[in-house]
Amino acid sequence: MRSSISNSDVHLTRRWLPGGSWFVPCLMGLLVAAAAVAGLEVVLASRGYVPTIVDSPAVWARERSRVGELGARAIVLVGASRMQLDVDLPTLRQLTGKEPVQLAIDGGSFVPVLADLAADESVKGTVLVDYYDDAVGELATGGGVQLELAEWTTRRSRSAQFNFSASEEWLAGIVRRYLRSYADGASPFDSVTLRALEPKATPQYLVTLPSRERKADYRKVDMPAFYYKRVARNLGLVPPVPGLAWTQVDQTLRRAVADLPVAALPLFGTGAQAIAGMVRRIEARGGRVIFVAMPTSGLVRDIDERKFPRSLYWDRFSAMVPTWSVRSSDVPALARFVCPDGSHLDMRDQLDFTRALVRALPKDNLNETGSGKAL
Repeated sequence: MRSSISNSDVHLTRRWLPGGSWFVPCLMGLLVAAAAVAGLEVVLASRGYVPTIVDSPAVWARERSRVGELGARAIVLVGASRMQLDVDLPTLRQLTGKEPVQLAIDGGSFVPVLADLAADESVKGTVLVDYYDDAVGELATGGGVQLELAEWTTRRSRSAQFNFSASEEWLAGIVRRYLRSYADGASPFDSVTLRALEPKATPQYLVTLPSRERKADYRKVDMPAFYYKRVARNLGLVPPVPGLAWTQVDQTLRRAVADLPVAALPLFGTGAQAIAGMVRRIEARGGRVIFVAMPTSGLVRDIDERKFPRSLYWDRFSAMVPTWSVRSSDVPALARFVCPDGSHLDMRDQLDFTRALVRALPKDNLNETGSGKAL
């Protein structure tokens, strides 16, 4: 027998369905949701939080796609976290007349990225490289940038037609660019429980801008604990135990630095030769590659100098790679900057450092006039 609904059943069903227009209830729901979001944003702003994007491989690949489009107008920043935190992109744009593209990757090696740029015939701008000795000696490794390069390969082969992944990426970027409740990859629930309602919430000292530039406010971290944790990490040691006197921690770490052996990088020469080939390919197209050893301070600098003696590594690299190279410790205007954590500059020093860095660069393909010499 076919199923059927009697008149009485229809009448009973209608009694339980809301009548009239749905517009007012929907509008009220949206207003309540908007008020909740606005209230959370106000609370987070009062506690010092700001919107910040998640620095994902997709965001990196988006910036990488700009390099070829800009051509000779690009100044491409390659390297690791020092290049991301130390350089102010608007100032770099103003002083050089070029469009900055931030391709530095936290914890990554510059070598695979430089190789990718060298293989791309559309790359004809200036490449500013954050130099690390160990990156040259570990040429065969992926350098911690595999995900970014894989995403870039996918993006290049992706159809120009509409696709949901691209639209989702765009919408997510909009939300994270303007809403504090999504800052640092958090969800609104996380922001409420861990930041808005938590009396001792962890302060947001690091912010990533849509351009992938980063700003670090070291006044918001616990010093000198933060500094000593950085030193211990660079030494490969367990972070200092809370409660120890800082003088004792300092002495312990200094002894560990003094006992460090010189790093053995048997492939350093091979790496330098390969990098020299990358440089020649870029410069043959009219581009320019400049290597910069960024500032370091305190025990972090001592670690680098102990593990990577200048005569064994930097001097050899500079001699083997025929291009401009700048060592911050050799330039008084750059050497004066102090890194609060030993490895990175505070956001308040970004602008002045960038100005000093541009003055130390060659001026033949930059708008700013001046003179410089290879260091």
